[in-house]
Amino acid sequence: MENLVGGNLENLVGVLLILVVVFVCLQLGTMVVLLAAVRKMGGNLDRMRAVVEQQGTPAIKELREVLGEAKDIVRSVRAATENLTGVTESVRSQIRDVNSVIEETTNRARLQISKADEVVTHAIKKMEATSQVVQESILTPIGELSALIRGLSSGLNALFGRKRNPVNEVHQDEEMFI
Repeated sequence: MENLVGGNLENLVGVLLILVVVFVCLQLGTMVVLLAAVRKMGGNLDRMRAVVEQQGTPAIKELREVLGEAKDIVRSVRAATENLTGVTESVRSQIRDVNSVIEETTNRARLQISKADEVVTHAIKKMEATSQVVQESILTPIGELSALIRGLSSGLNALFGRKRNPVNEVHQDEEMFI
């Protein structure tokens, strides 16, 4: 039995050794296939890198140019913004000055209008007082004198009996009517 067990064991070891060799060969084949695939992929990557460099380099140059122009534009916008800020501050300052002048002018105009109103009011009061004095001192005595002269004239006419011409009276009435 030992022969049998020893023979079988040798056969079994031989079979296992053959299996190990087969598996190692399979692994070696797999590794070779993987190596070929990796080399092929590396070649493809090299070609892709070349294409990207070939097509990407001009795009990158254009992008750099655009970025340079964008930087110039940003600088211009910043300068314009600073100028606009300065102008805005200047305008605000001038508006404050103008508002101050307008306010001062308005106050002076109000004061002058008030003074003019006082002067006009005073002048009107003086004119009214003068008118009353003229009325009392001149016109009333003239009216009284006129009435007195008419009375004397009527009295003298009645006294001396002067007759009027009826034609003259009609003519005089017509003149008064017209």
